[in-house]
Amino acid sequence: MPRISVIIPCRNSAETLASTLGSLIAQSFRDWEAIVVDDGSSDETPELLAAIARTDARVRVVSGASKGASAARNRGVRCARSELIAFLDSDDVWATSRLSSMVWFLNENPEIDIAFSRFAFFNQKPGDSLTASTVPETPLGVVDLLKENLVGTMSNVIVRKAAWNSIGPFREDMTHGEDREWLVRAAALGHPILGLRLTLLHYRTSLGGLSSDLTKMLGGWRESVATAQKLGALPLPGPLKEAEASYLRYLARRSLRLGLPPTVSAKLALRGVMTSPRGFFDDRKRGALTIGAALASTIAPNKMRSALSNR
Repeated sequence: MPRISVIIPCRNSAETLASTLGSLIAQSFRDWEAIVVDDGSSDETPELLAAIARTDARVRVVSGASKGASAARNRGVRCARSELIAFLDSDDVWATSRLSSMVWFLNENPEIDIAFSRFAFFNQKPGDSLTASTVPETPLGVVDLLKENLVGTMSNVIVRKAAWNSIGPFREDMTHGEDREWLVRAAALGHPILGLRLTLLHYRTSLGGLSSDLTKMLGGWRESVATAQKLGALPLPGPLKEAEASYLRYLARRSLRLGLPPTVSAKLALRGVMTSPRGFFDDRKRGALTIGAALASTIAPNKMRSALSNR
C-alpha cells in the first residue's frame, strides 16, 4: 500500500488542475496514491484527468455526484488505502518537498494526529505575493481555530487515518467553513494539531472562489462555534468574543486582497473592533494595519490593497 493517499476534489477545474497535479507528481516523496474525485465537471476536466491517469498509475479518478467539495472529499477518503490522508484542492500548489517534510514531521511527532505547514498566498503564480501565514510552536486549540485558522485550507492538512475515523467525515450540508468545523471538531475531541514552520503550500486567492463569499464564511464560522458547544468545548464569553473579532479582522484583510468593494472591508474591520478591541488588536501591528488599510481603501483602494498584500 502507498504511504499517503492524496484526496483531490475538483469540479470544472481545467484551468488550474494541471499545475496542481504537476506539483503532486513532482514531489520528492514518491510513495503516494492520488484519488481525484471529479464532482460532475462539464468542462475539459474529465479529459485532462484521463490523460494524466494514463501516464501515472498512481493517479486514480473516481466520479462524484455534484454534491460539493465535502462530499467529494468524503468519497475520496472512503477509497483511500493509506494510513496517512492528505488533501489538495484543485487550484492550489504544493512545494516539491511538502510530502517528504510532512512525513518526517509526523514520524518525529507520533503523538500528533493532524499536521499542517506555513503557506503563502498567490494569485496568478506561486511567489507573486509576499504574504505568508504564521505557525505557532504549540498545538492548535479550539480558540486558535476560531480566530484566523492558521491551517488556512484543507490543502494544508495531513491526518492519520485512525484519527479521521474518530473525528468523522466533513459535513456535507456546509459549503463554507466545513474545513474549520472539521478542525474544531478534531480539537474538541482531543486530537492534537501541530504545524511545521516551513512554507510548503501555495494557496490561490480567487475572486470567484467559494472563500470569496465572506457572508457565508461568517455563517460557517458560527457553525464551528455550534460544534464546539455541542462537544463541550465552547470558549468562555470573553475569549469567544476575542476570537470573533480576530476572525472579522481576517475577513477584512481577505476582502482587501480580493479587491472587493472598499466598504466591505471597512464594515468588517469596524465590526471587529466593536466586537472586541482586545481580540482585534491581539496582534497590534496586524490590527492597526487592517483597520487603517480598510478605512483608507475607501479613498485609494488599489494602493491599500497592494500595501496589505505585501504584509
